[in-house]
Amino acid sequence: MSKKPTKPPTCGHGAVWILGYGKFGRLAARVLRGLLGGEVPVVIVDLQPKGPVPDGAELIVADAVAWLAEHLVSASEVSCIVPALPLHLAARWLETALRREGFLVEPHPLDDDLLATLPHPFRLGPHSAVASHADFLCPDNCPEPESLCTHTGMPRPTPLYQLLADLPLVDCTPLVVTSRQFAPGVGGFFPEDLWQLFDIAKTLAPGNLLIATACKCHGVVDGLRIGKAGSSTIANWPALTSYYGTFIP
Repeated sequence: MSKKPTKPPTCGHGAVWILGYGKFGRLAARVLRGLLGGEVPVVIVDLQPKGPVPDGAELIVADAVAWLAEHLVSASEVSCIVPALPLHLAARWLETALRREGFLVEPHPLDDDLLATLPHPFRLGPHSAVASHADFLCPDNCPEPESLCTHTGMPRPTPLYQLLADLPLVDCTPLVVTSRQFAPGVGGFFPEDLWQLFDIAKTLAPGNLLIATACKCHGVVDGLRIGKAGSSTIANWPALTSYYGTFIP
């Protein structure tokens, strides 16, 4: 008789929020609902959900970024957040949170020289890109082993979250949220990761930021330019002349 899967130790006892319900949201809901059973509430948020949700999960039809910005507060009973939207959830949430506190925020372009330092970069727009150590389609149930690639069996290169935090940039500061694996093929972050990102970003205003979310192999990056609360313009800031990287482990 097969052993029943155990609850992911990182998910705690608060709710799991799955933001987005397309291919990856459905995968996350199915896998986590199966692992967690009825012990932990699973909340799914999408303005246009693609299909029915698993039994016992709660579906909220709403804009997921706006919903997260409204409902993620210090008293929120949530332990894990799974981004499953075709956008950079951490960066969009950070923009909203900063603007609510009066900071000025605008996109900061990512230049081609920066992208050339990333593995297999793909530009999504002037201010956003994705990168990956893989040049192949990864299996949906990759357990993200410590030292060897699931697909190739070869040693893993430097984790992408570390590579991004160590970029030798001179005109912006990288802030990297580590994507944690809650189950094979299902990644996300803790609420504390977003709050830490928010707290650090506020201390760097005015300045240019490279906001990234990454696991060992894949990541998404956005350029943001933030001005101090109460300032009237951010058009003529000097570029940062010193560099340090921060990744949120």
